[in-house]
Amino acid sequence: MSHAMSHVAGIDGTPDGWAAVIMEANRALIRKFCSFSNIFDAASDFDVIAVDIPIGLLDAYEVGGRVCDRVARQILGRPRGSSVFPAPIRPVLAATTWEDACARSRASAADGKAVTKQTFGILPKIREVDELLRMRPELRDVVREVHPEVSFSELVGIPMMHHKASPLGRDERRRALVRSFPELHLIEKAGRDQGLPIDDVLDATVACWTALRMVGGKARSLPNVAPFDATGLPMAIWV
Repeated sequence: MSHAMSHVAGIDGTPDGWAAVIMEANRALIRKFCSFSNIFDAASDFDVIAVDIPIGLLDAYEVGGRVCDRVARQILGRPRGSSVFPAPIRPVLAATTWEDACARSRASAADGKAVTKQTFGILPKIREVDELLRMRPELRDVVREVHPEVSFSELVGIPMMHHKASPLGRDERRRALVRSFPELHLIEKAGRDQGLPIDDVLDATVACWTALRMVGGKARSLPNVAPFDATGLPMAIWV
């Protein structure tokens, strides 16, 4: 795969911002951004930005959630499938507390469920990406949703065996990435120097790998034909 003409980024949320592995002119670098829109302040000519955040949301609760989430869980199986958090429904974006989020989710359907603590934890980041893509429709073809565990599974051919936060899991993911990113140790060091958690650095790197596949026409979406939400955003995970 030739990276020379590609300008792509893989992005993963961190506790206080975003980790971005950017591939430009065949060179990978990592940068920390405080807000998602900041990456476009630095450069506006990205071909693809692959981000680990739900894009496109259902209006009401459905068992199993979005089709792309269900397909991703089927691909990963157990235990990695549990890493695909249920995406919140759109009314939940307005919630200010976890209890409020759960009430909004339950009110949307007769069998509506509560919102998980993990999903509520990333709600501000989901809102941030959603608001940007609704305000700037020209970015909708550039910013695509990915899921690192699905990307790792695609990269290696099977789902990862170990949890990403464990030493075995980190080594497993490093082995998966180093062929495509021989400079991975430099990416990791630069990430550490910026205070980025190593798990987020590895996830952003595999997201960058998927972004390169998209530019190269090798990626596919889950599901193959993606439905759109009420605001016109696609509900698809790219691999």
